[in-house]
Amino acid sequence: MSEETALALLRLLREEDGQSIHRVARRLHLGMSELQRVLAALGDDPRFDGLDLVERREDGDRTLLWLTDKGRRLVDAA
Repeated sequence: MSEETALALLRLLREEDGQSIHRVARRLHLGMSELQRVLAALGDDPRFDGLDLVERREDGDRTLLWLTDKGRRLVDAA
């Protein structure tokens, strides 16, 4: 995972939280597997020592991505 990709994801969610995982992949020009790897690093899954910056929320069949408070503070400070 590149730092540039991670920062792009965080900035995108700062602009508009609650975007679907598929929309984020399209907007960042990422394949789903690449986005999943980024989310593993930025999420809160203890199996991957995630940074707890992004959380996933299920809305029916859709997965939505949201910044955590920690993620929002990080983006605002950058």
